[in-house]
Amino acid sequence: MNSTLEINTKISQQTENRLGILKITAIWAFSESTFGGILHALTVPLRGLFISSAAVLFISLISLFAKSNKEILKSTIIVILIKAVVSPYSPLTAYLAVPLQGVLGFLLFSTKKFYKISALVLGLLVLFFSGIQKIVILTILFGNTIWESIDIFIKQVTKELFNIVHPGINYGYLLIAVYVLLHLAAGLFIGIYAGTLPQRINYYKNNIPPSIESKTSEVIPRKEKRKKKSWFFRPTGIFVIIISFGVMILSYLSPEREENMAISVVIMLVRSIVITILWFAILAPIVKKYFQKFVAKRKSEYSKDLEEIISMFPKFKEIANYCWKLSRDKKGYKRIHYFLSTSFYYLLLSK
Repeated sequence: MNSTLEINTKISQQTENRLGILKITAIWAFSESTFGGILHALTVPLRGLFISSAAVLFISLISLFAKSNKEILKSTIIVILIKAVVSPYSPLTAYLAVPLQGVLGFLLFSTKKFYKISALVLGLLVLFFSGIQKIVILTILFGNTIWESIDIFIKQVTKELFNIVHPGINYGYLLIAVYVLLHLAAGLFIGIYAGTLPQRINYYKNNIPPSIESKTSEVIPRKEKRKKKSWFFRPTGIFVIIISFGVMILSYLSPEREENMAISVVIMLVRSIVITILWFAILAPIVKKYFQKFVAKRKSEYSKDLEEIISMFPKFKEIANYCWKLSRDKKGYKRIHYFLSTSFYYLLLSK
């Protein structure tokens, strides 16, 4: 009799753990494929920082529920597959972060004895790689000339407008340092926060509304779908173009400035155009072809989980709308913070 009860309890616990891991995986996939669009609609800057931070929380949670750290790798594959199904037009670079995060989680959570330390290190590493990703891409596209151009531009502008001269400071590299440090600070915060998740979940689980539904017409604002902008017309591209033309003009107007700097900037722009054409015309289609083969092979293997997870998305959208409605009495970043935190726990703990 006791043995039967123990078996039933064990099966029940295994089922609960599976559903727990599946739901966390579903929310992670929702975050990667849909939540980024919500943040875009809310015009939240540094969206990649928030998405990467969310991934740290989801991986840390999976490690709590899972008996083996292999579950993290399985969840990672499912998230990649769902991202490919739900957001098929995402650039290939958008898929690079997820496997890296999953592998780091798999390695760091090989044991649960040091859960808080593992969560902290995961937060630092994931946000560090998130920070340097854009810098690496910019350096590949434009070379070191981009950072030299930023340095020249800022020095010249501050000298002309404010009569400030800082010959020992390289503003291009300073910008890199500030950007990476911002991500590391976020990684430190989210890593510490992830270590306290068990206690926070216990607190929130008794405060979830019995029925989470958006009963008003108020929803998260949606931006009309527009034709995808070319890289050069996005904020980063516009910034680079302004700096480039600014440096070219300054190189001719300032007698102490070498004229060959203007030539270097022109070469930098030509280099970026050539690399962009090579990537989109030759390399990207080849990589995408192999990626689609990988997705096709894995789809059948995880078809049941994929269907179950995608079926949760409409409910997740309802919860997100409900949390946005709840935050309406707050303004600015207070509203964004409240919306993100309540969304996270309501998505996780709602039935």
